[in-house]
Amino acid sequence: MDEDIQPWLRYAESDMVSAEALIRAGQELNAIFHLQQAAEKTLKALYIKQKSSMPPRVHDLHKLAEECRLGLSRQQKLLLDDLTRSYTGSRYPESWEQPPEDITPEEAQQLMALTREFLQWLRQQLSILPWKKL
Repeated sequence: MDEDIQPWLRYAESDMVSAEALIRAGQELNAIFHLQQAAEKTLKALYIKQKSSMPPRVHDLHKLAEECRLGLSRQQKLLLDDLTRSYTGSRYPESWEQPPEDITPEEAQQLMALTREFLQWLRQQLSILPWKKL
């Protein structure tokens, strides 16, 4: 089953590279979308590793973490809240009660660092090599 998780991890890594480039370009909201995608794909890789089946087609990071029976810290739960909220805001404008708030470059950098740390932790759960430093 390990060969089934490798594409998910490669695409997650690509999302992290995209997020970093978008932050440098001043496109913070789009960067956060890619951070959410990196977390989602890594969670789905863990799901595949644990259950030997393809993951559900959902974007809710909390639901995926629950399916993987992860004991998340408070900080990790808050990160998943932030990433899920930004993902929804960037993908579904018709659901906005009000447009998403601007994300400052500093906030985007902080979310990048927290996401990288979370992905490193998930990879430890996968018992594979550490996340590459981008």
